[in-house]
Amino acid sequence: MANGVKDLKVWQEAVQLAGDVLRVTQQCNRREVKVFVEHIQLTSAALASCVAEAHARYSASEQRECYQRAKRLLVQLETHLAIARRADLIQATALSDLSSRAGTVGRLLAGYLAFVERQVAAAPSMDAASRAAGSHRETASASERSSVISGIEGTFGSHHHGLP
Repeated sequence: MANGVKDLKVWQEAVQLAGDVLRVTQQCNRREVKVFVEHIQLTSAALASCVAEAHARYSASEQRECYQRAKRLLVQLETHLAIARRADLIQATALSDLSSRAGTVGRLLAGYLAFVERQVAAAPSMDAASRAAGSHRETASASERSSVISGIEGTFGSHHHGLP
């Protein structure tokens, strides 16, 4: 049962990915690529932050926005890592390991997005007045959410990575 963000497999994997990216890219200290490398590092940290923010949101539509932003950041990170490899800023083995972990994060995000999309689709349309009055609850119960999250993490989060 996921009670806090630290219990979420997707958050754990996103944080590990950010740490791995920082460790691999900190060796790139050439002045001419410093801004590019810093952007890669910030993107990996922002990805993990978006997952945490999604967990902290109460409505399914807000969670969906955060998970979608995390997915976009993941694609951006994967693209920047591929460019960094082409520029010989990171080794091929490091890119392979980072890509593997990014794949796991992507699969977990896809599972979370599918769950949240079902919640949003199931929520009846509401006008602004009823939403402001709080007459509708858009999110699943805590036990339902924990049950689904456990299933998602069991299905999508069982891969091993070469990075320590």
